Amino acid sequence: MTTLKSAESEPVDSTQPLSSSPPINPQTLSNSAAKSLFASKTFWAIVFTTTASIAPIVGNAVKEGKLTVDQSVNIVLVLCGVGGAVVGRVQAKDAIYTPDWAPGPNKSDLPNISNS
Repeated sequence: MTTLKSAESEPVDSTQPLSSSPPINPQTLSNSAAKSLFASKTFWAIVFTTTASIAPIVGNAVKEGKLTVDQSVNIVLVLCGVGGAVVGRVQAKDAIYTPDWAPGPNKSDLPNISNS
């Protein structure tokens, strides 16, 4: 048995496995029926808000005949906000699944999904 000293000078037994931390997004959602991401009102609100946010930027770029660095940065900022909103929706209380090609849980990953 190897004993290491920690910062508090307490002996640490290296033969014991390190305690594992709980998962960030535990699967506690299996009690409710999951729905498709595309059936989520939150998802569609995110899509429409993104479109409304990016459309004026693209419209100005088309009118001017070029896409400036500032316009590109604004589009990236909108997309980062959208990414955060989608992640928040995926980790929300109600279970949802995404298409097989998209990141997130697939329909087959959630055991109690009705085939509706």
